Amino acid sequence: MHTERTLQQCQLHVDLHAIEQNCTVIRNHIGQKCGFCAVVKADGYGLGATRVASRLSQHADLLAVYSPDEAGELLTKGITTPILVLAPVYSIDRFHPVYRGLSSGMVYLTVHSREHVEALAMCANRFGFNISVHLKIDTGLHRGGCELMNASSILKEIHSHTKLELKGVMTHFASAVHDECKTKQQHELFNSVIEANKKYLPAQCMVHEANTAAMVNWTATHMNMVRVGLAWTGTVPNGVELLKGFKPVVHWRSSLAHVRTVKKGEGVGYSGRWIAKRDSLIGIVPVGYAAGYPMGVGQEGESDCAYVKILKQQGGGGQQGGDAKVIGAICMDQIAIDVTEFPFARVGTTIELISSDVSSRASLSSLAKIADVVPHAIISRISPKVKRVYKQSLLVETPQYQQQSSII
Repeated sequence: MHTERTLQQCQLHVDLHAIEQNCTVIRNHIGQKCGFCAVVKADGYGLGATRVASRLSQHADLLAVYSPDEAGELLTKGITTPILVLAPVYSIDRFHPVYRGLSSGMVYLTVHSREHVEALAMCANRFGFNISVHLKIDTGLHRGGCELMNASSILKEIHSHTKLELKGVMTHFASAVHDECKTKQQHELFNSVIEANKKYLPAQCMVHEANTAAMVNWTATHMNMVRVGLAWTGTVPNGVELLKGFKPVVHWRSSLAHVRTVKKGEGVGYSGRWIAKRDSLIGIVPVGYAAGYPMGVGQEGESDCAYVKILKQQGGGGQQGGDAKVIGAICMDQIAIDVTEFPFARVGTTIELISSDVSSRASLSSLAKIADVVPHAIISRISPKVKRVYKQSLLVETPQYQQQSSII
């Protein structure tokens, strides 16, 4: 009974109100003259693209996804904000939802090369309607986009095709968090192309290069639009300072499935990677790497480790919650934590694998730092089998299960 109940309590809570607050903070930071493109690829970084996009679309001028299928999902759910597809698309089936999006001008495709321009021009001529495009220019990331030396000629070629409409020009920074010189160099290269080709850019052309880190750190990169994903979750990469007013969007909760004592000198978990230095109280959380919790973050010896947050218990006789170490090997469906400092812990005690308390060592940014990944790599890997719960306001929550969705 206890085990089944605690398994069902594994939930990823998504605060839609916080998303709106973060959008307001972003808007205030970039100013009224700068556009806002919200990236919602990878199912909205694992948070549910259609649900988060329904809120983001109230604040963003443009939504960005990676694939046509991701764009099609948003369109079929009634999203009406224009959508930019970042991946190279060379053809579209007439029965795909993106076909209607292209015909209505709701979907923009990203151009990556001269050959790509020709392929899309042929599609537009065959379909009999204009296709809206953004040109991506490679200024140093080398992960897509046209070569810098070909940018001018490709802009000219797009301009010459009557059925291709240039809606935007963009690039992508390689290291806006850690490398100011590289970021400045990329910005200057990109800006030089923009300045040299203004005659090919329509009046409302969206020019964008700033990701979350650049949006926060380098106002010169804002151009007339920023393109950010992590920022709307209320998080920034490690090494970047949070904007004032940002509010974490997610917290991940579960409950203790087992609690047991371990004698001093005994090992815990596979290979006994954690050895008790005192008689200890160990809690087992029924969540592991199969659910998306990162591997390699449990304490071994004196190593740094991840933490979970033990929530204060009602009627706990003054006992306070706090942060507890994750210890030993991360298993497929279990992690062990040291709850010796929380003697009230028992089967059913609520814990947070990711806490919305930014001061907690179980925050998303803290977990990402220990796992040595970017924060969106944590949330985007949380299994879709983990129940999502969407917080509509400060008081109301609604559950969201796998393969169920609704428009807010």
